[in-house]
Amino acid sequence: MNYKFPKSEKLRLKRHIEPLFKSGKTKKVSPLIVKYLKFKESGTNLCGVSVPKRKFKKAVDRNRIKRQMREAYRLNKHLIVKDETHFHMMFVYSTSEKSAYQEIEKALIKLLKAMS
Repeated sequence: MNYKFPKSEKLRLKRHIEPLFKSGKTKKVSPLIVKYLKFKESGTNLCGVSVPKRKFKKAVDRNRIKRQMREAYRLNKHLIVKDETHFHMMFVYSTSEKSAYQEIEKALIKLLKAMS
């Protein structure tokens, strides 16, 4: 298993993000929401994370939650790795309270399993 999360696996380009929010599917497990698109051909899974400024005013809090979400994805991305498909996905933190890492990881695992 490869536990790296290189730049090539990060969702960064506007041309990848816009279709995701226009026509992507949504799943929710508190405290996370995932918007994703599934592609039939093989390729690299792209993942992004977001924490709304409206719910967390301090950048320190937003950055901590984003780090926890990226770490949970990095350790559990093997749950969706398949040869014949790939995903573009964006994880959005949906509650206004801080959650423990274990809670974030548990929600992310449920979402990854529900996607595949």
